[in-house]
Amino acid sequence: MWGRLNVVIIIFVLVAFASAAVAATAPSWLEVKSALAGVVEAQPLVAVGDAVDDGQPMVYVRTTLTGSVSVAARAPRAGVVREVLVTSGQQIERGVLVARIEPR
Repeated sequence: MWGRLNVVIIIFVLVAFASAAVAATAPSWLEVKSALAGVVEAQPLVAVGDAVDDGQPMVYVRTTLTGSVSVAARAPRAGVVREVLVTSGQQIERGVLVARIEPR
């Protein structure tokens, strides 16, 4: 009764709708990466649920070359911290993903 072409079209439409539904529910979080290498400092390290402003420091590190504390990552936009992927005392390299924020 049903031709093979009709079955293929129905499957294609169902897959398209399923893909659109998944894309609509996926969070649109921004990834925040470290601009410096060093050891993550405990304070002031952001926590999940913290509100951050555009450009606000999120992660500080003690740099290995100078031993001084510097800002390793800033919020790219205002938002809410949804994941913190580093811990105090952790050695990180430049470009490492340190947090994810949900923009406001």
